[in-house]
Amino acid sequence: MPTVYLKGGDSVQVSLENLEDYLNENQERIEIRRKKLRRPPIDNATVSTSSK
Repeated sequence: MPTVYLKGGDSVQVSLENLEDYLNENQERIEIRRKKLRRPPIDNATVSTSSK
């Protein structure tokens, strides 16, 4: 089940069937969080630039 984080530090798990309705009804209470993607750094020395 997806977790919805609320302002004030609370969190709620909502079933997928009810998620859209819950999000629409509780927009003012939902906390927006951004998650950084952790990708490995690209090493330019190992990237192949040759074409056949």
